[in-house]
Amino acid sequence: MCLGTRRIEEKIFTDFEKLSKKRKKEVADFIAYLKAKEELEATKEIIKDKDFLNSIMRGDEDFKAGRSKKMM
Repeated sequence: MCLGTRRIEEKIFTDFEKLSKKRKKEVADFIAYLKAKEELEATKEIIKDKDFLNSIMRGDEDFKAGRSKKMM
């Protein structure tokens, strides 16, 4: 993590502590929204990559058919 990011995070946490309980809930909701949005964008990227998507689907079919190895 770069120094700039560390400072931003420290400021966020410092400011967060000063908020009311209601505002903290709003911040938590907004963070959940941003996280879901980021995950959706990542999913859209995977779906665009047809080779990768087909590989995932073949792996899922292999797993359902019992063609898998235990990892240790």
